Amino acid sequence: MASRPNVVLITTDHLRFDTLGCTGNPVIETPGIDRLAESGTLFTNFFVQNPVCAPSRATIMTGRYPRNHGVRWNGSSLNENETTLVEFFKRRGYDTVCVGKHHLAQRRFRESLDHLEADSIRRDWREREDGDYTVTDPNPFEQYVRDLGYEYKTGYALKDFRKNLGAVPSELPEECHLDFYVGMKSLQYLRGVDPERPFFLWVGFYGPHHPYVPSGRFAHMYDPDAVPAFHRAPNDLKKKPVEYRLYFESQAHKFRGFKHADEATFRRMKAAYYGMVSQLDRQVELITEELTRGGLDANTIVTFLSDHGEFTGDHGIPAKAPFLLDCMLHVPFILRVPRGMCAGNGARHDELAESVDVFPTVARLAGFEPPEWIQGRDLSPLLTGAPASVEQEPRTAVFAEAVDKRCYRTREWKFIHYPAGSKGELYHLTDDPHELDNLYEERVEIRDRMILDLYRHMDAIEDVRHPSYARFGGVDPSTGKRVTHYMTW
Repeated sequence: MASRPNVVLITTDHLRFDTLGCTGNPVIETPGIDRLAESGTLFTNFFVQNPVCAPSRATIMTGRYPRNHGVRWNGSSLNENETTLVEFFKRRGYDTVCVGKHHLAQRRFRESLDHLEADSIRRDWREREDGDYTVTDPNPFEQYVRDLGYEYKTGYALKDFRKNLGAVPSELPEECHLDFYVGMKSLQYLRGVDPERPFFLWVGFYGPHHPYVPSGRFAHMYDPDAVPAFHRAPNDLKKKPVEYRLYFESQAHKFRGFKHADEATFRRMKAAYYGMVSQLDRQVELITEELTRGGLDANTIVTFLSDHGEFTGDHGIPAKAPFLLDCMLHVPFILRVPRGMCAGNGARHDELAESVDVFPTVARLAGFEPPEWIQGRDLSPLLTGAPASVEQEPRTAVFAEAVDKRCYRTREWKFIHYPAGSKGELYHLTDDPHELDNLYEERVEIRDRMILDLYRHMDAIEDVRHPSYARFGGVDPSTGKRVTHYMTW
């Protein structure tokens, strides 16, 4: 067996924190993820740094904030100066593999992979006036489904896709689902690993991202009338910035006109979303079972998280939206380490944690020193019982951004800053955990204090240790502290 621990990083797309059994959801069935939490550590206050895929995944992979690694929104490429977690382990002798969605546009990332499969297999349909969505160039997944005797459809090719807010449960069998395919390919890799060489496997599930097309036994697993109620309030949107109301009117939205959707439609959407969660949960269960069957679990770190959450009907909004509310930022994060490393199983930690923490934590658990330019906090002492360094004091706040908006969130308050400071959002999370009552105009003293806290925090997380910066240094004789500055040549 390889002396260094293996790493399995499992990511989902659009998975909210409150949509698992282990996080308290009273309806959903997620036995695989729940067992992973029972045998590992669940972080209950874990937040991502951006509400859309590419920036958030780049943050997970680099341990650096979007404002510093350069992927500010979907459609941006990761700077070639940035080192990803995959490249970090590749340089240390690991077999590096990605199966499924990664959503990273960087040459160095791809060149650091020994094996890449099942990426870019969810077809991104653009709406066609002629309604013809015939696939003439099937990708490997679509061809796999055809070989089984079926035809896979998604997006606007689905019947009443927009009318149903993307919820069109599939009549295809379970094995004709994107996440089944990702799970199958991951299992194939695990069954053929070289026991003498450590591996880093990134399993990128596509669900529960819309379209919500659960299949087989998961297609109608949940009764729309039984899903938990939506978080809404009469004056919610009236007190939020105008961007929210304009979002309802946008003609560019995939589900334009969603403000006219009735309660039953939203409930059917949520039930189909739940089916997608349970469907990918089964694949997580199969992967963890394979680690046990193959004798790999005794030397494998398993990490589970989502790139962001989604609204799922809260505030009257379907799917994801470009806002910084907790339904988009608060996601599950589970770490399971080999028994000899861990102080105890089934632990829960409520410390404030961020997705920038994944890189340094996984690196340290594997026995490596994280690079100095990493901006996250090493959470490994919470698992191993080792003493934390002075630099690793618990956070008092988390930070997130969405191009021009900034979020500063403590346990009690959340402040969202908009450009020029003429409007914003302020929520008292203690009394209003679902962010339904914007107090921006009412609690001016809290707002003014938090905007200063935000700017202090942004100053503290400024990029001063980028890997491409040449520096010189010395000791300040008045303080004895080490000081570095930037070299011109």
